[in-house]
Amino acid sequence: MRRNQLIVLFIFSFILIPDFFFSQAGYINHNRVQAYSLKEIDSLQNSITPFLRSQGKFREVVSLNKQLIQRSKNLKYSRGIISGYIHIANILFLTGKYDESLRFLKLAEKENDKKKDHYISSWLYIEFGNNFDVLGFSEKASQAFSKAIQYGKKIEDALSKKRMLSYAYNRKAVCKYIAGIPDSSLYYFKRSVDILPEEPTSTINVGDWYAKSNKTDSAEYYFGKAFEIIRDRPDFVYQKACLDWGYGTLYNNQKKYKQALEAFENSEAIFKQLKQPNDLVGLYELIAKVYDSLDMPEKSTEYFLKHTLLKDSLNNIKQPALDMSVIHFLEEQEQESRAVKYNLYYTIGGIIVVSIGIALLGIFYYRKNKRKEFLLTENTIAISQKDKEMEELKQKVNETFEEIIQLAKENSPEFWGRFQEVYPGFREKMLDINPGLKTTELILSAYIYLGFNTKDIADYTFKAVQTIKNNKYNLRKRLNVPPQDDIILWMRENSRQ
Repeated sequence: MRRNQLIVLFIFSFILIPDFFFSQAGYINHNRVQAYSLKEIDSLQNSITPFLRSQGKFREVVSLNKQLIQRSKNLKYSRGIISGYIHIANILFLTGKYDESLRFLKLAEKENDKKKDHYISSWLYIEFGNNFDVLGFSEKASQAFSKAIQYGKKIEDALSKKRMLSYAYNRKAVCKYIAGIPDSSLYYFKRSVDILPEEPTSTINVGDWYAKSNKTDSAEYYFGKAFEIIRDRPDFVYQKACLDWGYGTLYNNQKKYKQALEAFENSEAIFKQLKQPNDLVGLYELIAKVYDSLDMPEKSTEYFLKHTLLKDSLNNIKQPALDMSVIHFLEEQEQESRAVKYNLYYTIGGIIVVSIGIALLGIFYYRKNKRKEFLLTENTIAISQKDKEMEELKQKVNETFEEIIQLAKENSPEFWGRFQEVYPGFREKMLDINPGLKTTELILSAYIYLGFNTKDIADYTFKAVQTIKNNKYNLRKRLNVPPQDDIILWMRENSRQ
């Protein structure tokens, strides 16, 4: 299932206004910059832009946001400038122009440095992560999504916070680095569901995860929950198509090909109605494979041909008329940014020259005292900055450690996957010592590494104390832990080597 499309749709609550509205109301004017107010800029960027994007009107999105950026600059409205850059970067990402997308994101990041807006920062890092993931920098993408989550937690508006965090957790779940650790992927999907349970998208994603893992009962449970949300909501048409897709995947894995075909065809009908070629291209391929399983070669060939033709068509539609306009605008913005930077340098240079002249006049009288004062101030600032950085790092480490501890106490199935993510070298170090260790022994090692005693482990894993004692004794033998060594200290020392 195309989770990327689905996630974008639920984050932005599109206002479905007929196309003629935009031309009649004068929202899009290619010839001059409209005198929009701050409120109008926010509305155009938060509602109209996502709607245009959902309709595939990429040129209109770029044209509109170019105007909004210029108007925001006239009004000195930083949020409007940054949002415009990010919206254009997103269009470039969707059309495969990742280099230009990253350059616009860099402009947005530089503008955001002036005033750290947590909502903007979270959104910005999600877009960075999307680009990094597609370009193959999967670990860097995962780090970007983690930053998005970190900033998302600081958003003050409750609804905006929930939506952005849910979106960030979804993106974290599907990025290639985390997708390679299935338990972690599921963990982030479920976090998204917990944050925004009233929205079916994350629930469908969890069901889809279970369907692809051949866990039928769990898949049906989450698909059922999503159906209950969607049933009385006619506005969740796209989500209904994705739910049908999920059921199709489930039935296909169960070799119930006729039911799978029916579900996929229901999904196909909705995507055609909504004019969603990016979804149809993947769905056609799945339908072709189902027909092949049903031993219907003519229908299979028909849908493979549909898939191929649509895929080629989408690859060719990169909005060529957009390219020169966007690149020219990008170069203008970068040139303007450099001009501002150089002006700042000239101003600072002038101030420095004047300051040096003044300093030279009084250097005979004040040099020694000023030097001491300067060094004291500099050291004080440096110490203060270091303390602040250490405090932030300590807080982040504490939060992650507490999360791992809580998962361990709950005997959560996500514990082992999350532990590996936080301590990525632990599993390899243990297997270096004994390649034959079982998963249950590795999990027990993780509990010991975290400092849990025998009674705690027994309580949290619902086992007898004597059973845990026996397991720890066997583990010591398999790891060749010396009898005189404390196993917790030994575990921590040997996992660092």
